[in-house]
Amino acid sequence: MLKILAVCGNGQGSSIVLRLGLEPVLSELGLGDASVECTAIGQAQGMMAFVDLIVVAAHLANLVEPPKNKPVIYVNNLVDKKEVKEKVVAALEKYYPELLKK
Repeated sequence: MLKILAVCGNGQGSSIVLRLGLEPVLSELGLGDASVECTAIGQAQGMMAFVDLIVVAAHLANLVEPPKNKPVIYVNNLVDKKEVKEKVVAALEKYYPELLKK
């Protein structure tokens, strides 16, 4: 099962919005069983090693130090399904192509 970490600035408000945008995209890709954990930037660093994919609001890019070879997606518009899908598919094609249904 794919484990995803959705990261926002403070609290969990925008990471929950991001999760709500990710879930339909994951379902469309046949990955409806993926788990999406929401967290704030302050807690994210300690969680990154335990997930497969990290999704971060783009304005926080300079605050994130992901582990090497860990895919990170930076999203500009958290509710733009097209942007989210394009970036998720690109990351999966590069890092986990076996998960994408042909």
